[in-house]
Amino acid sequence: MNNNTPQKDNTASTVEISVLLGDIWRGAKKFGWIAIALAVLLGGFQFYRSYVRFSPEYTVTATFTVHTENKVLSGDNGVSAYSFYYDRETADQLESVFPHIISNPILRQRVCEDLDVEAMPASVTAACVQGTNMITLTSKGGDPQLTYDTLLSVIDNYSYVAEYIIGRTKLVMINEPVVPEKPSNSNAWISSVFYAALIGLVLGWAWILVYAILRKTIRTKEDIADVLNQHCIGVLPQVVFKKYRREISKNLVLTNPLIGNEFLESLRLLRSSVQTSLGNNKVLMLTSTAPNEGKTVVTVNLAASFAHEEKSVLVIDADLRNSGLQIMLNEGRFERKLLTENDFFKIEHIEKLDFELLSFKPVIDSVQKIVRTANLKELLNALKSEFDLVIIDTPPCGMISDATIIAGAADTVAYVIRQDAVIQSNIRAGISSLLETETNFLGCILNGASSGFGSYGYYKYYRGGYSYKYGGYKKYGYSSNKKK
Repeated sequence: MNNNTPQKDNTASTVEISVLLGDIWRGAKKFGWIAIALAVLLGGFQFYRSYVRFSPEYTVTATFTVHTENKVLSGDNGVSAYSFYYDRETADQLESVFPHIISNPILRQRVCEDLDVEAMPASVTAACVQGTNMITLTSKGGDPQLTYDTLLSVIDNYSYVAEYIIGRTKLVMINEPVVPEKPSNSNAWISSVFYAALIGLVLGWAWILVYAILRKTIRTKEDIADVLNQHCIGVLPQVVFKKYRREISKNLVLTNPLIGNEFLESLRLLRSSVQTSLGNNKVLMLTSTAPNEGKTVVTVNLAASFAHEEKSVLVIDADLRNSGLQIMLNEGRFERKLLTENDFFKIEHIEKLDFELLSFKPVIDSVQKIVRTANLKELLNALKSEFDLVIIDTPPCGMISDATIIAGAADTVAYVIRQDAVIQSNIRAGISSLLETETNFLGCILNGASSGFGSYGYYKYYRGGYSYKYGGYKKYGYSSNKKK
């Protein structure tokens, strides 16, 4: 047994990676537009900043040494002497004080008066070489000449302000400033837009990856056993019709020649599994957690499949508030033959599908009167003697309580789960509500299984598709005047 463990672990890891890649692919198809939108948004914003709002900046620098008055060498005759030697204390004082002199309001005011402007046309910063009296002044502005003139004015007026802080000074120029010919900043808008768009794509794909990791749905028949602890009765593939120039029938029933052999073979296997699991039971109820999981499609095709095996089959439309079964049969344009009728229901024979359909009449003013367990049991007991199999199509049990009530009258229940559609916790809650009725739980049917890249390895998958939409479950109500 120990020898098989590594192989099982490797197989499980491969399946998990395949599932994750499939979820990423589905996430990309579902949320790929977010990544594209973020790339366009960030790229456009950077284009506006880098290209539309681009302003050239010119830089002028000057390097010089600062010499302070040496009072020992200076005489009383008013002639000053400047020392060329600095001790460490003087150098440190110059390094800490000089940048503050540049930002002094008095100096800035004198520069504005000198240039005859209201505000400084360029920013000026100072950098000191640590431990020396060497200073580098840098002026940055949008106009090359004004930037140059600003730096010269600062140098000319510097001594006036510095005299009150560090004493009388003298500037000895090392590198003379010059008027710049080219801006110091480059307009590399193409690369900046590219990197901004790339960041948008990365953020979008990060969201897709988080979406894939956090998905908790049923995706394989193994999930039904491992996550839900239930038996998988069968798997029906997703049917997606190829595009034709002419209008074709997209009715999801086995009588449609375009339905595909994969679906027919899977339906045959499902019918065989259901027949074995039913035993002597005759009344099978089908439900799901939410709308659009395909329980009605499964009901119709399973009933037709049994009927084609010379079984007398009755389908009961118990989705009284929003019948998807009636929509499906009407869209398929199946001819109906009335067999019996009373004040509460009518039974019709559905041509081509070869099964009978029991529909409750909308004149009944209360759904509860129909779905009441005692009433249903009495009706079903009478129908068992006339039919080999009775299949009840009910509303989703995750939406309303009708399915739970009807389950109490049925012999057994099968649960339809659409692949990768409903989160696991909701499915478990729906199954738990049915198990509380103590009705025999037949198992789960995985519907809409697809394969290929981004799927879970069942059947061929084509782009585009067709499904029946229920609608109306958010405001679930019954109206006797509702159109069927």
